[in-house]
Amino acid sequence: MALTDSHIENLYAFTRQHYVEYYDLQTELVDHMANDIEVIMDKNPTMSFEDALDKSFKKFGIFGFMDVVEQRQKAMSKIYMKLLWNYAKDWFRLPQIILTITIFTTLYTVFSTEIGSYIFIASYIILCMFLFVKTIRINRDIKRKREAKEKLWLLEDMIFRNAGLGTLVLGPQVFQLVNLTDNFSGLIPIICASVFTVIIIYTYISAIILPKNATFHLQETYPEYYM
Repeated sequence: MALTDSHIENLYAFTRQHYVEYYDLQTELVDHMANDIEVIMDKNPTMSFEDALDKSFKKFGIFGFMDVVEQRQKAMSKIYMKLLWNYAKDWFRLPQIILTITIFTTLYTVFSTEIGSYIFIASYIILCMFLFVKTIRINRDIKRKREAKEKLWLLEDMIFRNAGLGTLVLGPQVFQLVNLTDNFSGLIPIICASVFTVIIIYTYISAIILPKNATFHLQETYPEYYM
């Protein structure tokens, strides 16, 4: 028995009721369940759609869609990390490599001064403030999309929610790296300049470059993105 458009809409609603908010995940589950329900109803012609749906859903186990969602998140995380890595590799090619060396040299020169440790911490705090403001805006946009019941995509959510997240998470390690009561000396300015250069590049890629090109990557990943 072929399911009707009304049945398909019911399946989408069913996935949303079970806390699957991303459209790509919903579509994957709906396709799977629709095929399964059709088989069930073909074998049991008198069975109602609701009963067939209940029987199909029970096959997912006591945790429902959680395992499927987790697997999909892992797959999308790999795609997201691959996108970050592809952009990062560009920084080891001309002309970006020259900019990278310039950033490192400038930071090393600044951090080698008597107040290098204070500049290091102040620079990191400013960077975190920028990311904090950006995060607020991103969360506001996502909330607006939810309220407007627009389609949400898992990769899209990762691209925008993870924008600069690693920089914020590194906070405790960054502050442990620097003892404000001592002047920078020896290898410390080199280490700090290296760390901050990586942080700057990562932040620029994850918070600016990747979100800017999000539409292209979403179309590449989801053929139905503009449908």
